Amino acid sequence: MPAPRQIHSHAALRGIAALLVVAYHLQFGGGYRFSLERATPALTRSYLFVDLFFILSGFIISFVNDAGRSNGVSLGEMRSFMRARVARLYPLHLFCLAYLVLFRLLITVLQHARDEPVDFWQTHSLQSLASGLVLLNAWFPKDGQWNIPAWSISAEFFAYALFLIIVAFHARMRVISELAMASLSVAFFGYILMTSGSLDIVVGLAPARCVAGFFLGMLLYFHRDAVARLPAIAMSILQIGSVTAILLILATPTADPWIIPAFFVLVASTWTDQGLLPKLLRQRPLLWLGDISYSIYLSHVCLIEILIFLWSRSAQHLLGDGALNRCAWIALVYAATLGVSHLTFRFVERPMRQWLAVRWLGRKVDPIRQSAAAP
Repeated sequence: MPAPRQIHSHAALRGIAALLVVAYHLQFGGGYRFSLERATPALTRSYLFVDLFFILSGFIISFVNDAGRSNGVSLGEMRSFMRARVARLYPLHLFCLAYLVLFRLLITVLQHARDEPVDFWQTHSLQSLASGLVLLNAWFPKDGQWNIPAWSISAEFFAYALFLIIVAFHARMRVISELAMASLSVAFFGYILMTSGSLDIVVGLAPARCVAGFFLGMLLYFHRDAVARLPAIAMSILQIGSVTAILLILATPTADPWIIPAFFVLVASTWTDQGLLPKLLRQRPLLWLGDISYSIYLSHVCLIEILIFLWSRSAQHLLGDGALNRCAWIALVYAATLGVSHLTFRFVERPMRQWLAVRWLGRKVDPIRQSAAAP
């Protein structure tokens, strides 16, 4: 089957969402905050863009792998699919864990020389490292996670396993499969609405959070043609409406699950690359952000940990704790994240993906097939 076209709008949305997740992690810790940061809860709720990733992932994985096929999935296809996903996600995950371990080892040596305590190597922390290595960190333990964004990769692999089952059943029982997926997604988000109201879940129910969004993306794929038949003006209205709804929900104390329909409409209305918003998203810098979005998402917390150690012992003392310090810190984090992400994409993520694809699948990966489904 020839590779489907790349959906430029979705690539750009991944890049923007990854930058907003970085903004969320910049809200941790004390110190000065700009009035924009304090005025609304928008930035402190930017963890919700991970749920946009999950909906995008369900749609793109379905789009690339022809989830609506009528002949099910063979064992060979299952094996190739899972190998392709490992080749796509695991090398960068392992790389980020490796340099975080090396950094913490260095800190341990320095702290030991100064007779200062270090808690990196306590039992719960080592359990977290071990669970991260085998991608069980979305399930347990609850504390001491290493490179916390990696929880979503763990959850995604659970969604990938369910994806293969759904495709097999959908070929035989389309209506029942789609009703089951819709019911499970609605049940999960309804449960969150009736309980905490927060989707800031990174362990325990985290795989359910991922699957609920992933299933919505799959459902959108199954009914994508209905959206494609809409005129461009209708697409533009849906795009503007969904973006407006997302901004309003982020800026107000609204329960998190209410943003999911807006994300769903945004993904649905941009998949054809038609309308007003895709014209704006087709800019080269945004497409570049889409290319490196997985590197941005997975590496930024590691980088923030390293930069905090250096910053707190150098520039912060010179700049004080005011607006100048905050501005410089944000600029440093984004510059370092973009620079390192570009390098890891070019020299770790892409070459390792291709090497594993050739080794495991006997072929190079087509551009659309190698593009990230999640961040």
